[in-house]
Amino acid sequence: MINDVRAALNAILGSVATLRNANGAGRIFELFIMTGVALRLQGQGFDVWLQRSDGTRINPTDNDQRFVQRGGAPTGVPPAALGAENASVIGLRRLTSGSEWEIWNGIQLEGRSGATHEIDVAVVPREVGAELRISGGLPFGRPRVAIECKDVGQPGSVDEMRAFVARLYDLTVLQWHQPYLPFPPPPQAIYPGIFSNSFYSARDTYWNENRNSFNAIARRSGFVAGAAAMTNYYAVEPHSYITLGSSEATALMDAVSQWIVTECP
Repeated sequence: MINDVRAALNAILGSVATLRNANGAGRIFELFIMTGVALRLQGQGFDVWLQRSDGTRINPTDNDQRFVQRGGAPTGVPPAALGAENASVIGLRRLTSGSEWEIWNGIQLEGRSGATHEIDVAVVPREVGAELRISGGLPFGRPRVAIECKDVGQPGSVDEMRAFVARLYDLTVLQWHQPYLPFPPPPQAIYPGIFSNSFYSARDTYWNENRNSFNAIARRSGFVAGAAAMTNYYAVEPHSYITLGSSEATALMDAVSQWIVTECP
């Protein structure tokens, strides 16, 4: 799987990237999904690039072509002033509209309760990342794409699905939350800590926000029947048996990339 990740990074860069991946269960699995989605978007006409933690683009002619996966305890977005040694991201630009996005790996977001929640693979507006890199911090709210990655052998339980649904619930900002937000109207679905731009509007109900974002649990193994039964109501896609070269892995990456093509103008 790590060779597939390296090949995807090289294809995105147009040169030979140097991967510095984190140790720990599931970290390569996360990169496998992250880079696979990015490569498909590149094939659909997006400008896709590798980006250092200070916000600079990695070019195929650069001397430093390291792509760094964050290790250690999960954190927010580090300030650019700390340099380029922190977690890299993947940048996306839709050429027809100029809208830009970032694919993050293992970033914590802050929920309405004040609790923090790590999302394994998240897609957010690039402006959110750019503003956070000014001084560092946690984004507040919900990403447009949220994927929980489980590189484990036992089937996914009902409690695992409940925990993911609860995490998304706490991260969701709705229109009627505006009086309780430390940000000016109109309410947004995600904020970069210090608000200065509009990104995309908050919805009126959890039902609608669940369907205004792409949410999935991707597992190397399967799900118990009770866990899969919850997914339709909460709009969480269960993707099982994600392994190198499997049709299920192809279906997951195609589903994420096609949703971005359709829903992220």
